[in-house]
Amino acid sequence: MFNDFERLANRSQDAIYHYDIQSQRFLFYNTCFKELFCIEDELDGFVSSKTLFDAIHPEDRDTAKKSFSDSFKSVENKGEAGYRLIRRDGSVRWLHDRWIVLKDASGRPVSIEGFIRDDTQRRISEIQFIKSKENSIIGSYIVQNGKFRYVNTVFANIIGYSEDELIGLDSLSVVQEDYRDYVRDSAVSMLKGEKKNPYEFCVIDASGNANWIMETVTPIVFEGKRATLGYFMDITKLREIQGNLSTLGMMVGTISHSLRGCLTGVNAGLYLIETGFYRDKPAQIEEGLDVTKLMADRIRKLVMDILYYCKERDLEIENIDLWEFFREVAVTLENRAKAANIEFITECPHHSGSFEIDQEAFRPCLVNIIENAIEACIEDTRPVKHKICFIAQTDDRYVYFRISDNGPGMDKEQAAKVFQLFYSSKGKKGTGLGLFVTRKTVLKHQGRITVDSDPGRGTTFSITLPRSVSRQYPAQIVLADEKALPGP
Repeated sequence: MFNDFERLANRSQDAIYHYDIQSQRFLFYNTCFKELFCIEDELDGFVSSKTLFDAIHPEDRDTAKKSFSDSFKSVENKGEAGYRLIRRDGSVRWLHDRWIVLKDASGRPVSIEGFIRDDTQRRISEIQFIKSKENSIIGSYIVQNGKFRYVNTVFANIIGYSEDELIGLDSLSVVQEDYRDYVRDSAVSMLKGEKKNPYEFCVIDASGNANWIMETVTPIVFEGKRATLGYFMDITKLREIQGNLSTLGMMVGTISHSLRGCLTGVNAGLYLIETGFYRDKPAQIEEGLDVTKLMADRIRKLVMDILYYCKERDLEIENIDLWEFFREVAVTLENRAKAANIEFITECPHHSGSFEIDQEAFRPCLVNIIENAIEACIEDTRPVKHKICFIAQTDDRYVYFRISDNGPGMDKEQAAKVFQLFYSSKGKKGTGLGLFVTRKTVLKHQGRITVDSDPGRGTTFSITLPRSVSRQYPAQIVLADEKALPGP
């Protein structure tokens, strides 16, 4: 019977052994065990535990010994350990050793029966696989039991955390909260083979910035257990390009309509001037000049809006006197308002102190709002005395600008959209760029802009700016926490 067992054991691809704890010798081992530990024929029957432990890699030896000792005390009477074996020729093998502990009637351990599997090829494959991931130009990671077990350099760079910070971290913790269920469901569907196409979602990096990601996942075996391999590509720039192309198309269409309307007006003005000359009608010539000037002004405004929208630049902050800045803006627009028979009321304390702004960026914001108010009053057909109020107020920390008119006003739906790109309450007469750029500039100054309007009652724009602009803010647009800023 024993000979039959021995023949069967020698056919196994695993190393099989029986170890006697009292004598500290191997009473039985098969051919695979003998070949694995390089046991010579003359040593048969004299192999001790020292033979095995001396061959284990020094870095793994203490861990392996502890695993054996712990199994003697285990209620389950079994144990396992992974370790490297150094052979006589200097080659290294990765082994996975599993055993059971046999005890006598009193519960004292008497022997161990075990199976050792040579995992060298699998471990080499895993190492080569990981090295190939390290050299990848896209991010990759391995998740096991919901935790990161491996990340390559590209992945770590995208997320902004170090490898040590990521290993053991919940894999969904880096996903923006609104996308977590979607990512989980998409990954499960792809792992089951139900979903073929990559899925896109948003992650939050270590700096709190949002990045768009395209991902695919596939099931793998990692260190002998099921795991998920993910490929992780940052498509933030691609999304920006797609958005810019879409915006460019909308801009071209909007500008084309605006220019066509202005050119039609210019032609109408020139026609009035021409026929006025031929028929000697000065009033008609004057009307034609007014129309032509109005269209030229609209073209100028359109060009300025486009320039401010397209030219992204860092703010050039300087400390300036508020009253002088206020008067400069007011004088620029006062004559135009009076020419349109609109009362222009200004109010700013002479000793208002200074504040920090980029004049070249912020001045057009006020000009744009006031010009819109003038146009709204001009086009209002109601028999009312139109007026525009331009007011600046201050406290210790903030500067408040308020621009109000008693023009036709807007309903709530229109007022809610005035800061959106390409939306204009003027229809084809507006580009939808001016107030979008204005809000963007105010936010870059860490400020807030709001609008309050009702049909028939006019419109009020309110701007709150800090007296001092924090230099720690990034140069690109900052989405300020508007609720944290006081109102005027």
